[in-house]
Amino acid sequence: MADSRDASRRAGRRGASRVGDEGRGASSTERVERGPGAGDEALAGFYRDWKREGRHLGEYASEGVGTAVNVFCVVGVVSVVFGASSPVAHAIPAVPLRLFIVGLLLGGVGWLVALSPPGKLSGAHLNPAVSLGFGLLGKMHARDVGGYVGGQMAGAILGAVVGVAAFGRLAREVAHATLHPGAGVGPTAALLDEGGATFALTFLIYTALSHARLRPWTPALVTVAVGVLVWLDGNYSGAGMNPARWFGPAASVPDWSRAWVYVAGPLAGSAAAALLRRSGLLTHPLPHSGKIVHDRTYRSIFKDDAVPSTPPHAVRRRTTGR
Repeated sequence: MADSRDASRRAGRRGASRVGDEGRGASSTERVERGPGAGDEALAGFYRDWKREGRHLGEYASEGVGTAVNVFCVVGVVSVVFGASSPVAHAIPAVPLRLFIVGLLLGGVGWLVALSPPGKLSGAHLNPAVSLGFGLLGKMHARDVGGYVGGQMAGAILGAVVGVAAFGRLAREVAHATLHPGAGVGPTAALLDEGGATFALTFLIYTALSHARLRPWTPALVTVAVGVLVWLDGNYSGAGMNPARWFGPAASVPDWSRAWVYVAGPLAGSAAAALLRRSGLLTHPLPHSGKIVHDRTYRSIFKDDAVPSTPPHAVRRRTTGR
């Protein structure tokens, strides 16, 4: 009987230790580069080496696929909701309501991409500004930021070209869903608006991913935030908040006249959000993961994860010989 009670106490202590590990914030590489063989120093070391030096082409390609889907849906949704000959534009004459619908639908597309296998692999950034922010937060190596941005821009062109072909006349009626400031809005004002909107969006993302209770709700929070921001800013700056979202439609026209507004604005906004989180003014400053939806059964290229992930087979083979 005594042996049984001792065993129960030992099991309880082990369980409490695991719970404590899961709840602790990101403060050292010891936390979790976990996966099979948690606590195995050799495995953890090989996993860190792979994150720093390994081939991450699958993640880059996943960002390309996800961004292509996202931009295709941008072209499609904007065409159907705002095309002059679309029945939707006549059925819903209120422009603010249509903007809100567009924002919710596109936020929902990002949510679905984040839940897909490519999204769970790469983290579904779909936005160079988001990837830059994670780099400034110390969650990504510089080469991976470059790989993500390259994949996103290539995917944006593909998505826009296919979207324009699919939606034809409606897409032409909305100039391929290109971004432009509203009537009477100058480029400087649009730049500041894009920076402010992107700051709000990315600060929400980095904050939600920094809290264990909020982390699972990140896609839902982003969907609502995109809906609100597009509703507020769609008639002002266009509410792009994403250089890839601007780049794909602009390349399909082509029209590069407002590049600095829709590239510099979002990048500056995201950088400001990341630097604020690193400033020491906030509790829980660093995201637990660089993924919008984190699934522990997938590998992770992100540094200092505070949630478990599964090392790739090549890393596990180095420790097991199989």
